[in-house]
Amino acid sequence: MCLKRKLTWSLGVFALTVLTGANLNASSISETYTGTLTSESGSTGSVVLESFSLTSASEVTIYTTSYGGGTNLRGTSTSAGGFQPSITLYNGTGFVVANQSPSFSPIANTDASTGLELDGYLQDPSAPAGTYYVTLTDWQNQMSITSTGLNLSTATFEQFNGPGGTSFQDVDGNTRTGNYALNISSMPVGTSTVPEPASFLLLIPGLAAIALLTRKRRALV
Repeated sequence: MCLKRKLTWSLGVFALTVLTGANLNASSISETYTGTLTSESGSTGSVVLESFSLTSASEVTIYTTSYGGGTNLRGTSTSAGGFQPSITLYNGTGFVVANQSPSFSPIANTDASTGLELDGYLQDPSAPAGTYYVTLTDWQNQMSITSTGLNLSTATFEQFNGPGGTSFQDVDGNTRTGNYALNISSMPVGTSTVPEPASFLLLIPGLAAIALLTRKRRALV
């Protein structure tokens, strides 16, 4: 009887390993960065720079929740009132991969004070493995048209040359703050939340054995 119990326990562990292993084979990213810009444009205090790495081709989604407010990837909540953002995605050499401007987000909340949905949103459905950089700026603080990309050798961001000063205004002239909440998420392309068919084939014999031993054990009681 003790042997049967041990066998049942071992098969249960095997089944759990198969189920969880299928989900843990691929990594994902889910990060939220919050803070306050001190300047609408210029090279100091006007640019947020973050980086991340992908181990395989992934769907990358980057968005803000600070203009109209909302729930971040951390599960925390950000209040409305932040600046109208511009998000740019670069590869490991600083070359622009994708840019969001002017602001538009299919998941943005409406700012009650302006009636506008101006949070930023950028998505790359199949970004190759590698290192990436993200910049977040006010919508007016765009990169120079002569710029070829992000200069990774300096953190002064001379290529951003927007016309603004220390105050923040959206496209309608509404006064905003320098607050931001930047969310970056990724999921490997083809990742599923359920085990692959091959995993199920390995799992069926183990589950069948567990059911049979359990039935016999009840019959002997």
